[in-house]
Amino acid sequence: GLVLPAAHPTASQLYAPRGVWFNDDLLVAVDSGNHRVLIWHGLPTANGADADVVLGQPDFFSEGAAAHGQSTSNGLHLPTAVLVLDGRLLVADAWHHRVLVWNSVPTVSYTPPSYAIGQPTLDAVTPNAGGAIAANALYWPYGIGVAGGMFWITDTGNRRVLGWSHVPEPGEAAEVVLGQTDATHGEENGGGDVTDATFRWPHAVCGDAQTMYIADAGNHRIVGYTPVPR
Repeated sequence: GLVLPAAHPTASQLYAPRGVWFNDDLLVAVDSGNHRVLIWHGLPTANGADADVVLGQPDFFSEGAAAHGQSTSNGLHLPTAVLVLDGRLLVADAWHHRVLVWNSVPTVSYTPPSYAIGQPTLDAVTPNAGGAIAANALYWPYGIGVAGGMFWITDTGNRRVLGWSHVPEPGEAAEVVLGQTDATHGEENGGGDVTDATFRWPHAVCGDAQTMYIADAGNHRIVGYTPVPR
């Protein structure tokens, strides 16, 4: 029932951006409303600078979920977070219920991802990979981050946060599950009252070597862990 105004994207404009990552040489923006990711190779030095690369759309002027229905394998549906880790680009493709991995940061537009976390193939886009809640399935993953030497995904629709000691390969089960008693449950606040071990809508995660913070949006709070759970 949500009706949005027409987007009319360009190489320099954004529509409801939700995530950004940068270092001295690279800027990556999640242009959520246009269902795409924009990459600047070299930090912009002036306002309105055109991006160098677009992902999720065939060109800078197209918009629409899954490349306007052209491709689920190379399209995005409301991407929400981005991370560059060990030379790899990771994007939370939230409404396709997966995290996409490029083994190197693309320098050419519309480069297809290398693989997906949370789905068996790049063509699959159903919640929990079309099955039951499991340690290798996702439902609306809104956030990704690194803390305590672990890679984390906020699996928002399953009301939990999943952790791996490395960026997982396709089908690899999470090593740590936070917010639920085990990897097969996804109830709001673990099916009971809110506690210090549950989530309602975990949206984002960040941290350092000792501490992790999770934005538990549905419970209107940020929770922190020291040390980071392993």
